Amino acid sequence: MKKILILLLVGVIFALGVLILSSMPKTSTVQDGGPLTQPNRLDKIPSTAVKATPGGDDYPPILHSGLYEDPVPLTAGVNTAGGEDSPFITPDGGTLYFFFTPDVSVPAEKQILDGVTGIYQSKKHANGTWSVAEKIILQDKGKIAIDGAEFVQGDTMYFASVREGYSGIHWFRAEYVDGRWRNWQLVDSILKKDEYETGELHISPDGKTLYFHSPREGGMGGLDIWYFQRLNDSWSPPVNLAPVNTADDEGWPAMSPDGGELWFTRTFMGSPAVYRSRFVNGSWGPPRLIVSQFAGEPSIDSEGNIYFVHHYYRNSVMLEADIYVAKRMKTPLKPVDAAEPQAGGFLTACLPMPAEGRDLAETYKQASASVDLVPVWGRPTAFYDLAADLRGAWGELFVDDLIRGNGMAPIIELSFMGENLTLQSPQSLGYSALSSPLWRRAYLQAALEAVRAARPRYLSLGNEVNRWYEKYGLDGDNGFQNYVSLYNEVYDAVKELSPETRVFCTFAREIVSENREADLGVLSLFDPARMDLLAFTSYPHAVKGTSSPSSLPDDYYTRALNHMPGKPLAFTELGWPSIEAFGGEAGQASFLVQVTSRLTRDRGASLSVVGWCWLSDLTAEDHVGLITRSGEEKEAYRVWLSLSG
Repeated sequence: MKKILILLLVGVIFALGVLILSSMPKTSTVQDGGPLTQPNRLDKIPSTAVKATPGGDDYPPILHSGLYEDPVPLTAGVNTAGGEDSPFITPDGGTLYFFFTPDVSVPAEKQILDGVTGIYQSKKHANGTWSVAEKIILQDKGKIAIDGAEFVQGDTMYFASVREGYSGIHWFRAEYVDGRWRNWQLVDSILKKDEYETGELHISPDGKTLYFHSPREGGMGGLDIWYFQRLNDSWSPPVNLAPVNTADDEGWPAMSPDGGELWFTRTFMGSPAVYRSRFVNGSWGPPRLIVSQFAGEPSIDSEGNIYFVHHYYRNSVMLEADIYVAKRMKTPLKPVDAAEPQAGGFLTACLPMPAEGRDLAETYKQASASVDLVPVWGRPTAFYDLAADLRGAWGELFVDDLIRGNGMAPIIELSFMGENLTLQSPQSLGYSALSSPLWRRAYLQAALEAVRAARPRYLSLGNEVNRWYEKYGLDGDNGFQNYVSLYNEVYDAVKELSPETRVFCTFAREIVSENREADLGVLSLFDPARMDLLAFTSYPHAVKGTSSPSSLPDDYYTRALNHMPGKPLAFTELGWPSIEAFGGEAGQASFLVQVTSRLTRDRGASLSVVGWCWLSDLTAEDHVGLITRSGEEKEAYRVWLSLSG
């Protein structure tokens, strides 16, 4: 399966080398690209062929980005029960060129004789459907050819062809004149055919760079993407596009019409997948997986819609191929909530647990007088079910009615950790690890779906994540490095979907179970540019030897900024008990005052969120709440009200 992307249809057809062309189809054509009569391509599809549909697809394409709608096949004017492949969409999205052959199991030396295999075009109607595709004739009357790997720029088409009168595969160029493609001519020398295997290529919008794929020496391994630079009337020597290449296979390059994105095909989990790299600050950035599972050969229009080929497989046999589109969303999502700290101020957060004898509605209404943000874990809920809960009756009650209905905003918490620091995982995946591509994909999709469901201003991708590091270390299948890379991937995807959502993960300032401070060095593993808030939970009384707030060092929290200078600080949970051993109610109130007074701008800190763990004591033995179980306000609650005011 490693080399499956090389088996895309056009790759099979144009890997033949020299063909012996000794017969021709009995069809009538006219020179210069205009058909008189042509065989109907539908008539050439085997009578036993069954049109594959998404509902019966064993391996449907999987979207990995929140920036696009789910991929769907194009309408019947384009797709058939045969093989549609190698799509090329014009920048305006109005004309689609593609390769077609009626039976994907037929070898190319026979396809050349069927009269219908070749390049087709279809026009997009105003209602979004596609016209019945017509074959483009690019050979003189009475001569046979098999054409593909088309690339269109303005009124010029480049295409690869095996044809009568030539040995092997060659590059040709045609011109669009008076509504037809005409005047085709050999352009091997112009496209430097001798430097690479003829196949898909892409020329940049400014005409100065030619991208192609090749397994030539000097690459990273397998197929690589290379490019030539235009030098007056010639091209530069080939250059390996190292930022996007790996030891695996990369190929079928395509640029966005503005030249800012490079799209290509790479093997992912044994089948072709679509990746994208962006040109930023003078270089191509790290490739990002966009669509996986038998998806390849992308082509992009000026609106950012992705056209690609999807192969239908069953029992390791390809049944057919269709052209799909994943439409780019017209506008990114915007958070529902407007919760932002005022200049020089901060937001407050708390979990409004009801005091004894009080109901939820009353408690949330009371909390709204002093609370801006409410953490939301679900019921609690595993990450893979959170979006469904947010969209269902639970989300309507808690998020829509109790939180937003009282003027507060949710912090959506998408934790990956289960009880005893085990990995939450959908049952369908069986045993999983942080390194598992399937598990990572499930978490990414859950994050995107949660953002779509709740449209939050704040999203946490894990609570007290450094506890995982403390248990599993950095390396291995569940090593923390896998979480860091996953966090980066999900951060990027969420910011594409909802740029104004604040994305972060939360660290434990203390390892409570061991009565010690946590190792803040773990912060250096993260990219500060991908951490919108530097967030903590903190229960410092749990540290051995700490009995009063005054015993905390002045830099107890600000030393975290050594790893992420200038980053806004947030506390999703703070806690200090109101028992005599820790100073009673006065000690609890003093702790709250000291946290906020020490973290000021004149001390080099920017405090964004101050969150207390919960509003009321949870049990008779719990003394961390700001209100007793019987509903009596503690001294710290009055401090809390003054902070929120």
